[in-house]
Amino acid sequence: MRVLLGLLAALLAVTAAPAAARTPAIVQHLTPKAFAYVPAEVTGPACLIVLLHGAGGDARYFLDQFKHEADARGVILLSVQSDGRTWAQRKPKDGEADILNIKGAIDNLAARAQIEPGRTTVMGFSDGASYALSVGLFHPELFRAIVAFSPGYAFAPKVLDTEQRIFIAHSRRDPILPAENTRQMVKALESAGFAPEVHWFNGGHEIDPQLKKAAFDFALAP
Repeated sequence: MRVLLGLLAALLAVTAAPAAARTPAIVQHLTPKAFAYVPAEVTGPACLIVLLHGAGGDARYFLDQFKHEADARGVILLSVQSDGRTWAQRKPKDGEADILNIKGAIDNLAARAQIEPGRTTVMGFSDGASYALSVGLFHPELFRAIVAFSPGYAFAPKVLDTEQRIFIAHSRRDPILPAENTRQMVKALESAGFAPEVHWFNGGHEIDPQLKKAAFDFALAP
């Protein structure tokens, strides 16, 4: 009986012991132009999503809109601030401030967190979506996937890597950046040999919540 009571007491002590405290995830001001978020559950190599805000947007606020999905899926976020009010609306050129800020932030983050090789996506909204398409197409060695929410334009290099995966979402009723622009971009991408995954929705100039989830599924697919 004494042995049984002793075993029961030990079991209750183990059951009642508090769980080890987990370090909470925080947003890190990584560089003067970038913020990073590594979910607490991430303990090994993880996919990285680089976020590009819309015109006049704020990188820190834009990152907050994706933290829930990052927590749920164990993905690292890196949100970069445009050098001006918006992203350079021309062909991305090495040495430009926006390119330097993006590459510098990725290098800085890679020194602090384990990023899974070949699993980095660039994801943007509005002007950020346009720049995501452009910078992604110009730098396939950095971005194997591109996600564009409501883009307005895109520039492409002469040599394309049609193995890149591209996700585009746009409202049929977008009052800011017409849907017809995106239809023309999709046709051009398809003519070049890409197979973009395109989603249309009925809303305004916004990120549709369901398509945000679909975009993360796309970005994290093998």
